[in-house]
Amino acid sequence: MIANTPTSEDLDFATLLDQYDFEMPYRGQILEGVILDVKDDEILIDVGLKRDAIVPRKDIMMLDSKLRERIVPGAKIMAYVMQPRDNDGELIVSINKAFELEDWEKARELAEKGETVEADVLDANKGGLLVRFGRLNGFVPQSHIVSLPRFASDDELQEAKKKIVGQKLSLKFIEIDRKRNRLILSEREARIEAQQNRMNQLEEGMKVKGKVVSIVKFGAFVDLGGVDGLIHISKLDHQHVNHPGEILAIGDEVEVLIDGIDADKNRISLNRVALLPDPWSNLEQDFNIGDLVEGKVTNVVDFGVFVQLPNNLQGLVHVSKMSMFGSTNPHDLLREGDEVLVRIISIESDRQRIGLSIDDVAVEEQEEWLHKRRAEAAAKSETAAPIYNMVRVPKAEVEDMEDEDDTAEIDETDVEEDSNEENV
Repeated sequence: MIANTPTSEDLDFATLLDQYDFEMPYRGQILEGVILDVKDDEILIDVGLKRDAIVPRKDIMMLDSKLRERIVPGAKIMAYVMQPRDNDGELIVSINKAFELEDWEKARELAEKGETVEADVLDANKGGLLVRFGRLNGFVPQSHIVSLPRFASDDELQEAKKKIVGQKLSLKFIEIDRKRNRLILSEREARIEAQQNRMNQLEEGMKVKGKVVSIVKFGAFVDLGGVDGLIHISKLDHQHVNHPGEILAIGDEVEVLIDGIDADKNRISLNRVALLPDPWSNLEQDFNIGDLVEGKVTNVVDFGVFVQLPNNLQGLVHVSKMSMFGSTNPHDLLREGDEVLVRIISIESDRQRIGLSIDDVAVEEQEEWLHKRRAEAAAKSETAAPIYNMVRVPKAEVEDMEDEDDTAEIDETDVEEDSNEENV
């Protein structure tokens, strides 16, 4: 009896299909195909095999809206093999995984070139920030986040990181390991590179614009586009500056001149006053020797007081020109902020010096000025600004004025102090 040989009709369809699949796909393989059909629960892709690849609903739901618009019949697409054959013998692939591999490769290429990338901050945790690069999740360790405050508590750091969520950061790759799914980035490395590039663009003598980012007692730091420079307090303004906050505020836009660059220490010295109009150039047109002017004491030193004049320049009242006080120590007589009436006794434009005198102001001129100030204060219903304690008329002159109807109002305390000074 001759045994019957099975014919092709006796073989199931799957077995016949396997006979023609000379190269079975394997998990992780990237296949290029053409979209055949798009349904709500699956996408069919012709990948050049005897079986069409299927993209399941779960993978479809992970696609962003822009990519879904490109998923149409006839479009070419890459697919990642998830299961060469599932329980039903189907070839299951993922579009998302294929794009993720492209992003891994892109990250590797960018890291090799040392390029900086922009990434969105998705979330913050105790260790750092979670960011998004393409379809990959990356991580920025806390030690590599530049914008966090120094010496802050754990709660303060966590709050600062939450404020960064939703922003874009400039980052550089410092570790890429696809097998371990590790994508580590650094804001610090990106900032160092940006600073170096910006430093190379700057030169001494260059005029640049920037934004004030910090104010300290000795000056103001200005962001010049990725690198900070310092305007020393002495280079802020032509007038005397007690504190930089009197001239600038954080967020102010300023134009400055680059005085010096120390590339080794990443330091840039800036000069604001060099770009301001020079009030000394028109000094002799604004003032004449003998002019009576009102000013404000800006600094008290052992040899006299500096007074700011209406044009923001400063003149010096030497201690020898305030002898009517009966004291040789300016610190006992005036303080910063006091308003004084002085007479110009010398002008030296070439040396940028103005000599002032209180002794050369006549008693009558002092009286008139005091009455005017008091009248202005009364009109405004407010206390007058501090008027220098030195409106103390010498005792001899006070006695001469006692019987006059238009005598100045003299503070008895002041007269007693003058008397005590003469008796010493």
